[in-house]
Amino acid sequence: MVSHRKWACGTLAMLVMAAIALPAASQEDGSSPSPFPDGYVSSNVRKLEVDAKGPRQKYAIVIGNQSYAHAPKLPNAWNDAEDVADALAGQGYDVTLLKDASKRDFEGLMQRILFDVDRETEVLFYYAGHGVQVGSENYLIPTDAQLDQIDDLPFETVSVGSLVSIIGARARLQIVILDSCRNNPFAGLQVQNSLGPDVREIETGFASLAAPVNSYLVFSTSPGEVALDGAGENSPFATAFLQAAALGSVPVTDVFEEVRRSVFIETEGVQVPWDSSTMVEEATIASAGASLAAADAPEGDGASVGRGLTLFASSAEFLPMDAELPTPDVQITAPLAPAVPIGATLMAELNLAPTDRIDLTEPPRGGRLVLLDDRGVQSAPLFPLSAPDAARLAFAYVNGPVGQAGQGPVLKAQFKIDLNGSPKIIQVDLSPDPCDMAAADHLDPEGAGFARFANEIEPEAALEACKAAVARDPANARFQYQLGRAYNALRLYDEARAAWDKAREMGHSRASYAIGNAILNEARTTGGSAIEAAPEEALAYYREGVQLGDPYAFYALGRQLVRFGQTDQDRLRGYDLLMRALEVGHTYAMNELGYFYLDDTSEYYDPTRGLRYLNESAARGDIYGYNNLGLVYMNGLGGQKEDAALALDWFTKAADGGHPNAPGNIGRLIATGALGKKADLGEAVDWFDKGLERGDANAGAYGAYLILSENAGGLSLVDAAYRAGRAAALRDKVSVERARQVLDAIPAEQIDEAAQRLLQALGADITPDGAFGAGSEAAYKAIADQQGDTTLETDPVERLVDIARLHWSTTPFRVDLY
Repeated sequence: MVSHRKWACGTLAMLVMAAIALPAASQEDGSSPSPFPDGYVSSNVRKLEVDAKGPRQKYAIVIGNQSYAHAPKLPNAWNDAEDVADALAGQGYDVTLLKDASKRDFEGLMQRILFDVDRETEVLFYYAGHGVQVGSENYLIPTDAQLDQIDDLPFETVSVGSLVSIIGARARLQIVILDSCRNNPFAGLQVQNSLGPDVREIETGFASLAAPVNSYLVFSTSPGEVALDGAGENSPFATAFLQAAALGSVPVTDVFEEVRRSVFIETEGVQVPWDSSTMVEEATIASAGASLAAADAPEGDGASVGRGLTLFASSAEFLPMDAELPTPDVQITAPLAPAVPIGATLMAELNLAPTDRIDLTEPPRGGRLVLLDDRGVQSAPLFPLSAPDAARLAFAYVNGPVGQAGQGPVLKAQFKIDLNGSPKIIQVDLSPDPCDMAAADHLDPEGAGFARFANEIEPEAALEACKAAVARDPANARFQYQLGRAYNALRLYDEARAAWDKAREMGHSRASYAIGNAILNEARTTGGSAIEAAPEEALAYYREGVQLGDPYAFYALGRQLVRFGQTDQDRLRGYDLLMRALEVGHTYAMNELGYFYLDDTSEYYDPTRGLRYLNESAARGDIYGYNNLGLVYMNGLGGQKEDAALALDWFTKAADGGHPNAPGNIGRLIATGALGKKADLGEAVDWFDKGLERGDANAGAYGAYLILSENAGGLSLVDAAYRAGRAAALRDKVSVERARQVLDAIPAEQIDEAAQRLLQALGADITPDGAFGAGSEAAYKAIADQQGDTTLETDPVERLVDIARLHWSTTPFRVDLY
C-alpha cells in the first residue's frame, strides 16, 4: 500500500524526522559560523554602510483599527491614525494610512514592507487598535478576527515579533510605536502559539520585545498595564506624541521622554509609556524647523475605554485593464519601474511657469506620488507643489503583488490635480518588461510585483525575454535573478547558478535562497526527490536570506530546522521561522506545518491544526495545498472520511498546475477502483506515465507493476521494464525497491530491449530487438563516455538502471517543482 508521506511543497517526506545534527545556533535564525569567504559582511553591517549624507527615504506606516466584528469598537483609533498620518506627512514622511485592516490586509501589509522598504529607508510604524499577549509574544488583531478555537491564532492574528523582524531585516532603522491597549477583549481564551500541543491563555498586557539592531520600540504604556483610548478626539498618548513630534529635529529619545512625561501627567500616573532601543544611529522624527499645530487637549466627561492594536496594508490597486477611464489631459508612458520620473513631462505638457502651483485632488491607485532627489532617494511631496518641486515628481509603483504575470501589457494609473484652480487628469501607463511577465517570483523583495510559480513558467519564452532584459540592462539584479529562474526551468542548472551568483553579488535578496536550493538540489536533478538535511553551505545561504528579510529563506531554513534539528530548541527556532513566512501569506510554510501536524507517528500529531494549515494553503491557490488535501481524502488522514471523488478533484487541480506527484495519485485512485467504477488500468498507466515524467518514482514503479501483473493497456513486458528501469534510477528508496521487484520478474531479453529503447532515446543508432550485442555495447560505451560514466554494467538489470540514469541526466525533470 502507498503510504501518505507526500507532503508540503516537496514530496515523499520522511514520516519520522531524522535527528540529523545541525550546527549549534546562537540566534533565532539558527546562525552558525558561515562558510563564506573572507571579507563577507553580514547584512546587519551592510545595511548601515549606505551613504549617510543627505536625506534618506522616510517611510511611515500608520494604522487605525476601530470597527471590529468580534471585539469592542475603539472610538478614537481612526482619529489618532489620521492625525498622526497628517503630522508625519508634514515632516517629510512618505505615509501609507490604513483603517480597519482584515487578516488578508495584514498579509498585504507584510508583503508591502518587503517591496517598499530597503536598506536606505527609515521606517516609522504607528498603530492603534486591539492587541493581545500570549506567552511571551504580542499579537495584532485584524478587524475580522474571530478567536474561538485553540488553533486560530496564526490565521486570525499577526505577530508583533514577526512584524518587527521583517521591517528590521529590510530597513536601515525602524521606529515602532504601539499606541495599544492592554485591556484585553479576548481575555481567558486558550490558544496555541508554539510548536506542539501546549495551550496558553490570552493575557492582559504586552510582553517586552527583542528587536533587530537599529530599532526603537515604543509602547503607549508599561508592560502589563492599561493604555486609555481617551475621552476627547485622541488618546492621551496620541495627543502627547502629536505635540512632541513638533519639537523640531531632535533625537527620537528626546521626543518620547517628553511623551512619557506628558502622558504620565495627563493620566495622573495611570499610564506610563515605555520604550526599548537597539539603536546604533541617531534618529529624528521631525524635520528641522518643522512646526505642527499642537493637538487639542482631550475634552469630555472623563470616560475612557480600553485601547488596542493593528496595522496597515495597502488597498491601492491598478485600474482594471478594461476600465472605462476619463480622457486624460496628460498621458505618460514608461517602462514599469519602482519610481518613474514624471515631473519633466508634466512641466512640458502643462507648460508650467515658475510661479505655478499644483495641488493633488485625487491620489493615484496602484501607486503614490513622491519626490526624487539627485540620488534617486524618495521623499513625500507636501502639496500644493511649486513648479520647481513638481519637476522632481515621480510615480512610485506599489511594488506589491498586483497579480499574476500575464494579466496585460500595460498597467494604468490615474490621478487628478488642480493647476491654478483648473482640474487636470494625469494618466501613467506602465509597460512591464517581458522578463518580469515571464519569470518574476512570488514575494520577491526586489521584484516587480508580478509573479509566476515555478510550474507556471514557460521556459523557452522566459529565457528569451530575460536574456534580452539582461543584455539591455546588465546592472539590473532582478533581471539576473529571473534569468536564473528561466535557466532552472529549462534544467540548465549550472547556468542558473551562475545567474543567481551574479544577482546575489548585485544585492538581490532572493538569490541567496535560490543558491541554497541549488546546492540542496544538486543530487535531486537526476536522482529524484528526497527530503533530506541540507548541507551546511546551503544552510549558510538560507541564513543570509533570513537576514535580508526574504520569506522564502524563512521557510527554507525553518523547514530544515523543524525536520532535522537535533534539539527541541532547533525545532522551535524552525517553527518560529515558518510562522514568520506564514505572516506574509507564504503557502509553502502552511503546507509544511500541515504535514508536520498530520504525521500520526509524531508526538506533535494534531489533525485539527494540520488540516487548518492545508485548507489555508489551498484557499490561496497553492497546487501543493491542493495535492495535500487530495492525500487527506484519499487516505482518510487526520480523522477525515475517505472520499475518492473529493480527492480526485483536489488532485486534478494540482496536476493541472504542474504538481509532480498529483498525476500518480490520480493513477492510484483509478487503479484501485476507489472511484466506484471498474478500473481502467490503461488510463491509470497513462497518469502514472505523466507522474514518472515529472520525476515521481512511485508512479513509474506502480505503472510498471500494472503492466507486469495485469497487462494494463495491452502493453508489453518491455514497456514494464522501460518504466521500472527509469523509476529504479531515482532516489526514493521504497519506490526503487518496488521497481526492482518488477525488474526481477521480467526475463533478461525484455530487460535488454528496454535498455536499447533508452539508448535509442539518447540518440544511439540501434534497433531494439532484445539482443544486447556489440552494436548496443558500443552505443552504451559511447554515451557513458560522453557523460563521464567509466563503469559499464554487464548485468541486464544493473545495465538498464545505469542507462536510465544517463537518460535522466540528459532529460532531467523539473526539480524546481519539488
